[in-house]
Amino acid sequence: MAQLTPAQRMYIRKRTKGQDLDPSELVGELNIIPFLDIVVNIIMFLLATVIVALTFVQINTQLPEYRRGVGGRAAVPQASLNLNVTITGEGIIVTGSGGKLAPGCQTTGSGRVITVPLRGREYDWEGLTTCVSRVKQEFPDERQVIISADPLIHYEHVVAAMDAVRTKGTEELFPEVLLSGGVR
Repeated sequence: MAQLTPAQRMYIRKRTKGQDLDPSELVGELNIIPFLDIVVNIIMFLLATVIVALTFVQINTQLPEYRRGVGGRAAVPQASLNLNVTITGEGIIVTGSGGKLAPGCQTTGSGRVITVPLRGREYDWEGLTTCVSRVKQEFPDERQVIISADPLIHYEHVVAAMDAVRTKGTEELFPEVLLSGGVR
């Protein structure tokens, strides 16, 4: 066997010496603390952004109330209009206690009646405002309207309907907007 020089022996000792590992390297787990720091910061940023955005886009609405009347039945106000605006894929249906309004909002109709049909592919919000202003002339003391929509209707159309039934210019129409679940 060949004799090694002292320099060769030192080289071999240095290369074969066991290295002391960090305790985190011995366990074999990843250090996820920096990742969690980033995730927490992103969540805090998103929450702050949403809170600020919600303060600018609040819509004052009221949900229907459940009341108990005499004999356990729900109390129903007498001679109320019960104005309902339903947004569908074909247009807008305006109904009340007297029935469904026909196109033009002058008379009532029966069956599947679209009060304010689509103009092309867009909803006619001005037509809806005109229609509910005619209703307001007949029922000047009414303040409530119930808005419902087909489940496939985008939320922006529900908000536009809310805006259309609340006011006409400076004239207040139906400021108390109630939301209802759509019926398919």
